[in-house]
Amino acid sequence: MPNLGQTAQYDEERLDVFNGFLLCAHLDALFDHFLISFDDDGLLLVSSKIATTDRIKLGLDKLLRLRWIEPKHLFYLQYQRERFA
Repeated sequence: MPNLGQTAQYDEERLDVFNGFLLCAHLDALFDHFLISFDDDGLLLVSSKIATTDRIKLGLDKLLRLRWIEPKHLFYLQYQRERFA
């Protein structure tokens, strides 16, 4: 069980509006499983684990970019990219 300090930090990060993006369902699932990420400019990064045919079916073969990215997002994106496959 986490101690009180860890719980407070978790709650703070969980509620931080810069810790997340509003994505469509399939992109959200891929992001949660570290199969896609975004660079610091918001450009989509796609894992090599996703086959070319699946990239096309999912629309990942197109140039995709986040519409809104702030410097405060970058801390969380770096954390996510460290786990990106």
